[in-house]
Amino acid sequence: MRRLVCLIGLTASALAQSSIVGAGYVSPMPVSVAPGQLITIFLQGIPDPIPGPSAISAVFHQLSGVLMPVLDVRGIATCGSVALFCVESLLGVTVQVPYGIQTVCPMCANPLAVSGAISVSANGSPSATIAVQPQVDQVHFFTQCDVIVSSSVVSLNDGGLPCPPLVTHADGTMVSATKPAKSGEELVAYATGLGETTPPLTTGKPAPVGAPTQTVFAIDFNYRPNALATKPAAGSAAPLFTGVTAGFVGLYQVNFIVPPAPPNLPACVDISTVAPFTNVVESNLTVSIGSNYSFDGVGICASVR
Repeated sequence: MRRLVCLIGLTASALAQSSIVGAGYVSPMPVSVAPGQLITIFLQGIPDPIPGPSAISAVFHQLSGVLMPVLDVRGIATCGSVALFCVESLLGVTVQVPYGIQTVCPMCANPLAVSGAISVSANGSPSATIAVQPQVDQVHFFTQCDVIVSSSVVSLNDGGLPCPPLVTHADGTMVSATKPAKSGEELVAYATGLGETTPPLTTGKPAPVGAPTQTVFAIDFNYRPNALATKPAAGSAAPLFTGVTAGFVGLYQVNFIVPPAPPNLPACVDISTVAPFTNVVESNLTVSIGSNYSFDGVGICASVR
């Protein structure tokens, strides 16, 4: 089975004792999730040896408990190359949110206010539980920092620049400063959390076909250097396609056409040629998609010729 593994969530209760696993300016609970979404639960403490997926049990709790597919388990380093000290590492457990769960529905005739929880246990240890808020969609575009491709231990990204997004040309090569997108070209951006599809899919199984999403997403294009994601305005056009990628679990794709570039657009700088934390034009086109429930965007490099 081909699988895509991502690092999305950063909130979990400890298996053995209380610990701080994140910080910010808003309440970390509940975590928003969508049907079919891939999410990694970070647990304090790593058993020795690190258990495999078969030793991990994950359950989605709502009206009843539903087992969640465990796609990957690995250690997560909590310090980078510039850190002065390291704290205890975390255990990253990647699961898929079940399809068919009840979600918040403020637009329905009878609005539903629903909630849920996810519990995870390793080798029979006490369950660590997080509260979750099921949404119709929870868009997240994948970056190269989300995908675990080789090492069994994942380190923090401390290069001072955002992680390159997974956006490809028609031939499958990555869009980059050295191979930018061209006006009129069709690109594919990979994501998770786009919700239910037509026809419905089976949780934990690779998608047999590229089924489209039930939600119709809008798209926004912003030709500004290093711009952040923007929620598309009401009435904005839709992408060419939003749906799952055949042969993968929980992987969605967004196909879109690159619009004409404005005059005097600054060119991207190849970040592999500059020092960490350098202020450069890493992207000159930000592509965002969204619905009534969520939105996200990716900064890419467009040709200035």
